[in-house]
Amino acid sequence: MTPNKREKDAALVVLVVDDHAVVRRGTMDILADMPREFRFLEAATSAEALALVRAHPCGLVLLDLSLPDESGFATLAAIRGHDPELPVIILSMHVEAEYARRALALSANGYLGKNSAPGELAQAIEKVLCGETYVSPGLSGELTTQGGPGGKSPRLSPREREVMHRLARGEKLTDVAAAMRVTVQTAGTYRTRIMKKLNLRTTADFFRYALEKDDILP
Repeated sequence: MTPNKREKDAALVVLVVDDHAVVRRGTMDILADMPREFRFLEAATSAEALALVRAHPCGLVLLDLSLPDESGFATLAAIRGHDPELPVIILSMHVEAEYARRALALSANGYLGKNSAPGELAQAIEKVLCGETYVSPGLSGELTTQGGPGGKSPRLSPREREVMHRLARGEKLTDVAAAMRVTVQTAGTYRTRIMKKLNLRTTADFFRYALEKDDILP
């Protein structure tokens, strides 16, 4: 679904996911001052958020990373498994580049700290709804200068994420290829791309990364 199509059909429905009611209310108040007319859904937990995403044609999700029942990374991965194109902006208290990097690796469309100005949130929403990616300027600079896995804001495609998830669960490459209805060579190419994006040099590095970052897996 293209951004224009999604905007026409459902971009006005915004799901705000945060375990603090006052934060949800404040976020909705900020959006209410924007030129667009929004309708809101609220969730305080990952389970509530996923149920709403599956039941309603959301056009945008504003997602906190610190939820009581599941991490925001796992929630984002689950949302991507349901709808790879649903715009998701992370709005978190964590303003370290590593958090933004991991969110972008899971194909988040934007990342802002909760200390961002209301105008920046509005700007991020407009850009994301137009099909762009938005990261707070300070974080964006860090993402392009820091090294390590994903140091250049890696973004895994839905197919790459599926390969990573299946391999991390212990599936053989041949089984992954069969499940995804691609050749073993193609599945291997996906794996190579993942390792390149995450700056992983060996298969052992791949599985070590997956285990250390197991909260990003659905």
